[in-house]
This record gives sequence, C-alpha cells and structure tokens, in this order.
Amino acid sequence: MRIATVRILESERLEDLSVRRLAREIKVAPANFYNHYGSLNDLLLDIAVEHFQVFRKQIAHINRTCASRTDALKRIVFYCVDFGCTQPQIYRLMFGYIQDAYAYPRYRIMAGAAFEDLMELIYGRRVFTLTDDFGPNDMEILGQKVQAGYGMYAMLCGLSNLFIMNAPNGPFFDSDNPRESMAAFLGGILDAFIKGDLARALDAQPDETESGLKE
Repeated sequence: MRIATVRILESERLEDLSVRRLAREIKVAPANFYNHYGSLNDLLLDIAVEHFQVFRKQIAHINRTCASRTDALKRIVFYCVDFGCTQPQIYRLMFGYIQDAYAYPRYRIMAGAAFEDLMELIYGRRVFTLTDDFGPNDMEILGQKVQAGYGMYAMLCGLSNLFIMNAPNGPFFDSDNPRESMAAFLGGILDAFIKGDLARALDAQPDETESGLKE
C-alpha cells in the first residue's frame, strides 16, 4: 500500500487522496485497507518516517564526503529543496501536512532524529542526548538551545516552500541548467548568512546600502 500511495502522490495532491482512491489503485475493497492501518493518516505517517530515514542517510553521506561542514550544509539545503521540487506531496507530508503528526511516536522519533542530525552537522558535535525528546515543533526550548541551527532549519523550510510554490517549472525553468542555477542561488543565500553579509547590510548607512546594490 505504501508503494501505491507514493505512486499516486507523484501526480495527485494529498488533499485528493482517500482510502477509496487507494483501494481502487491496488484493486481491493476499501474495507481491506483497515486490516492493515487504523486510518489513512497512519499510512501517510509511515511513509513520512521512511523518507526521514532516507534523509538521515543522506545527511550522513554528505557529511562524510564533504571537505567542510559549510560545504555539507550547502549540499543538504540543495538536497532538501530539490527533493521538495521533485516530490512536493511527500515533502508536505514530512513537514507539516498532518497537524497532529507529533502524537504519532515513530514520526516524532524519526523527525526529531533527522533534526538532531542536522544540528550535529551545524555545530560539529552531538547537541542532544539520548534522553532528550526535542523535535522541530519545540520552538521555545530549541530557540534557546540551538538558536543559529534552528534559524537555519527555518530558512531551509522557507526556501523549500518557495521553490515548491513555483513547481513544476520552478523559478529557474528557463535557464540552461535549472538544477545548477538553483544550487548557485541557494549557495549565494547561505553565503550571505555564513559570511556575515546580513550583519553588514543592517549596519550600513542608507547611501552605503544603495551603492552596494548598484555594484
């Protein structure tokens, strides 16, 4: 059923998915679905968990194969945005489509673990312990514990949503190499924060900012 659901979501929106639609796809009676899952959300959250597992493996691979954590962060941001563009419904499922997803234990554990992996890459050490139970929705405590990392996570989600809103063509659809153009765009934005361009822009006088924009 999971494979059939993912196949449906390649061309249809989450809002249009139903038990009846899925049963029709796999040619069984709708009642047969409930022999395997308590609800459609249970199935969808299982799919989200599987993709978070893939995401964690990707973070680990990128971290191992990059020369620096800065390069690794850029590659992970590109990976996430590219994933959102190519599989927007799965991305939505992983990041907020089901409002009470964190009440589902496997989802909370795996989404939290992926977030913790991202924080470890940013800070260069394991920020959380095994006794912690933090996930991206725990904004108050995370804002204190990993402020810069949480800001980067929020930026990653925002950039992904920006591109997903422009799917399927995307803002670089007309360029010779859309994915290369997207990677350069994302890298430039990250550099602006990593290298302190935002701080310099905020400290600049109006005439300095104007001249910088003209250059």
